[in-house]
Amino acid sequence: LATLIINNLKCEWNLTSFEKATIPAIVYLFYAFGSLMSGYMADKIGRYWVLIINSYILIISAIASALSPSYIIFLVCRATTGFCIGGNYGCSIVYIQEIMPIRYRSINMFFFELVFGFGAIFECALAYFVMGWHHGWRYQVMFTVAPIIAMLIFMHFLDESPRYLVISNKKEEAQRVIAKMYKENRAEPLKGDLYIREERSGGMADVWASPHTWGSIQLSIHFLCNMFLFFGITMMVPELMSRNYCSLSMFFETTRVDETSCTVYSDAEYLFLIVTNLACYPGFFAATWMADCLGRKPAMMVSVYGGALSTVLLLYCFNSYVTYVELAACVIFYSAYNTVLWIYTPEFYATYMRGTAIGVQNGLGKLGAAAGTFLTTYLMEVNIAYCIGCFIGVQVVSSLTVTFLKKETQGQVMQDGREVGENSRITSGGPEVTKYGSE
Repeated sequence: LATLIINNLKCEWNLTSFEKATIPAIVYLFYAFGSLMSGYMADKIGRYWVLIINSYILIISAIASALSPSYIIFLVCRATTGFCIGGNYGCSIVYIQEIMPIRYRSINMFFFELVFGFGAIFECALAYFVMGWHHGWRYQVMFTVAPIIAMLIFMHFLDESPRYLVISNKKEEAQRVIAKMYKENRAEPLKGDLYIREERSGGMADVWASPHTWGSIQLSIHFLCNMFLFFGITMMVPELMSRNYCSLSMFFETTRVDETSCTVYSDAEYLFLIVTNLACYPGFFAATWMADCLGRKPAMMVSVYGGALSTVLLLYCFNSYVTYVELAACVIFYSAYNTVLWIYTPEFYATYMRGTAIGVQNGLGKLGAAAGTFLTTYLMEVNIAYCIGCFIGVQVVSSLTVTFLKKETQGQVMQDGREVGENSRITSGGPEVTKYGSE
């Protein structure tokens, strides 16, 4: 959303380049705080209630953003919006991955990212029609409230995550939810009693404690790098494609920032953004296929190395069409990288700390997004080569990190307790059957 309306805000409120760059950055900065806080609360009060509370606040802050009379009030509203989105995004991934059988986790993330991509395309298509109106950016923000309201309505038909109920010692409610899942999926329920071992919910310290220490550090680097790249490229596409010429020399020209200039995106640039977001879909599909057929680590390596090559090629600007193909390739590999990360991370952590851990990693990732959007927005007005150089540097770091990633989680049963292999079980007098492991 920030990419679409940022130039209109600069024109309406006479913003400086620094103030303009702050708009997307503040959203992702508070997105990080929201992810951290909501992840922690998801392990304390449950996934369901965190999603519900955040959604109500999100609707109010989004409407307030559309009605903002000034830059400062708009920033406050967008910061609140970012906080709630950050909490809902990470918590929703924890929720849906915890109820999925092993064989469906990858395809489940594919559909999750599919809907995420559709939302981005919807925003761009909406901008194509309404941004030309008087105060079009206000209509753009207001219309985006509709999907949030629809989401909130559907969420009232959901139940709490059964894995969370199990570790919270809520046996009767857990059995009710599990029985409902079997009934709705027309499956034969497992026989026996649900064995529950109550677990203390995890804290921030557990994310970095053994045996997760090295893996958590690696995942933090991956999330920082991926979000920097993924969200930074969305700010780069319209800025780069708005140039009417393309030569290698333009990348190394340092320009004086004209604080008085005011140019809004054309219809063609909104179409470029729609096509660019469509480029995410091959990345989602490829990531899902590679994660299931090759494994999580090989899929991540292909995504990172492919993204690094595509980023370097941006320095070779033959013409505008070639540049656009290179940008589309970057989007494909960055989106694949993002999808594999979200398949891998919930499998890496146990249920008692999964919400907190996802919140931490998602939060750190959004700090990367804040840095990526701020630097891209500002540096694209100063020197394109500096901007792409930052992207290449981040790619070098992510490439080194993925090379030394050790643990493979493909086919792994989700761990519930603190001990490796400890899960909730159903017992019936005979051999123990792992409730979630037998999926």
